[in-house]
Amino acid sequence: MKIKNIHIIINPAAGRGETILPVINASLKEAGIKWEATITHQTGDATRLAKAAVQEGVDLLAVYGGDGTLREAISGLIGSDIPLFILPGGSANVMATELGIPGNLKDACLLLGRGALVTKIIDVGQFDTHYFITRISLGFEADVVKNTHRRDKNKIGIFAYFFSTLAALKKIKKTVYHLKIDGQEHKIQGLTCIITNTGNLGFSQISFDKHIDVSDGLLDVIVVRKANLNLFKLMAITLFKRERPDNLELVEHWQGKSISVSSSSKQTIQCDGELLKTASLKIKIIPGAIKILVPENKDSAQ
Repeated sequence: MKIKNIHIIINPAAGRGETILPVINASLKEAGIKWEATITHQTGDATRLAKAAVQEGVDLLAVYGGDGTLREAISGLIGSDIPLFILPGGSANVMATELGIPGNLKDACLLLGRGALVTKIIDVGQFDTHYFITRISLGFEADVVKNTHRRDKNKIGIFAYFFSTLAALKKIKKTVYHLKIDGQEHKIQGLTCIITNTGNLGFSQISFDKHIDVSDGLLDVIVVRKANLNLFKLMAITLFKRERPDNLELVEHWQGKSISVSSSSKQTIQCDGELLKTASLKIKIIPGAIKILVPENKDSAQ
């Protein structure tokens, strides 16, 4: 597609202290692309700004920020035909990594300038009136997100999550998850429950499972049952081979279009990096909800 007019939403709280506007301007000016930018200041701004861009009739909406900013922006794009492009600015950038978009801002901007992009149709998850694009988690994984502070992410990026993981392991607790997946009920004890649209963990191409697909019209439900040495061995093998874990004593995995989940004890719940206050969730997938521009050759973008 020929891009002439881009609106860019920038989250100034994201990023790693990098220069943003000069990099964007140099790349797009050389390509002859008109662009304008708006800045988010508080929760909900990206959704409002995305809706305004739709009304303006821009050719493309680009978002600079992390997965939380991206989640808000796609909430404003649902129902429109305007494609999205991700300018990675967060510490993890799970969806950008999943789609092969370079983590370096200049390299991502150069893709726009060269027009070396194709359209990919992406599923979006929904609960109540809210949307998400990567995943919702309860328990241990959500505690890791909760305890990873902004100052640490700004200083050391994704490595902040590793230190938070070590802290969360000391306080890890089991609960019983009550799941209903496409009408079938499951009751399972575990440490964390993850309802995910993407398999990528946010760094390199390491994935929960190579079979998880952002365009398959399904959500994946993963419950980790135990945290012991065998689990870490299983994870290492799984990540290395990119195969689905086959040890049901440690990990269980389902797929579905409609998922209800609650836990027997109160747990931390997060959605694309944002903490939720709800105690139970009814989640569904919206197949092919948005369009995202991705590199023509995903492997060459790494």
